[in-house]
Amino acid sequence: MIDDPRTKPLQDWNRLSRENAENAIISSMLEVMPNASEPLDSFSTWLLVAAAAVGSFLITNADKLLPMIQHVGFLTCGAFLCCSCFFGLLSKMAAVKCKIGKDLGNTVRTKFAEHFARFREEEKKIKEGAEFWGITLETGIRLERIMKEFFSALPAWASWLANRQLKKYEGNPQVGYLIQVKNFQWQGAWALLQALSFLGFLASGFYFAAAA
Repeated sequence: MIDDPRTKPLQDWNRLSRENAENAIISSMLEVMPNASEPLDSFSTWLLVAAAAVGSFLITNADKLLPMIQHVGFLTCGAFLCCSCFFGLLSKMAAVKCKIGKDLGNTVRTKFAEHFARFREEEKKIKEGAEFWGITLETGIRLERIMKEFFSALPAWASWLANRQLKKYEGNPQVGYLIQVKNFQWQGAWALLQALSFLGFLASGFYFAAAA
C-alpha cells in the first residue's frame, strides 16, 4: 500500500514535517552554544589584565629580576607574556563577533517573524482578490531581491565575506547558527592558547629562578 502513488503527497508531507522538526531541534541546540561566550570572555579579560599587570611589574623591576632569572629567563618570560596578551586580544575580538552575531540573529528573527505575519495577512487578502478575478499572482517573498538590497548596503569586503559564507554553507538550514558556533570555537581556541601562554610564563619563571 505504501507504493500506491496516491500516498506520495502524504509521504512527502511526512518527510518535510520530520525534517522541519529535526532542523528546529538542531537550531535550538546550536543557539544555546554561543551563550558560553560571555563567561569565557570574562575569563579572558581577567587573564589579560593579569598578564598586563605582571608585564608592567617585570619592566619596572627589570634591574632587580635580571640577577634572579638571568637575561635569557627574562626574555623568555616576556615572550610568554606577550603571547598571552596577543592571544587574549584575539579571544576578545572573537567574543565581540559572537556578541554581534547573537544579537543580530535574535533581532533579525524577531523582526522577520513580525513582518512575515503581516505579509501573510496581506497575502491572504491578495489571493482572495485574485481568485475573485480569476487570475494567478505570485505572492511569495523574493529572497534574491532581499539579499541583493542587503548586500548593496554593506562595504565591499563585508559583502564579499557574507557571500563567501553563504556559498560555503549553501543548502545547510543551520547556516545562521554555524557561523556563530565557529566564532565561539575560535574564541575558545584563542582563550586556551592565552591560558597556556600564561602558564608557560609561570613555568619558565620558576625554572630560570631555580636555575640561577
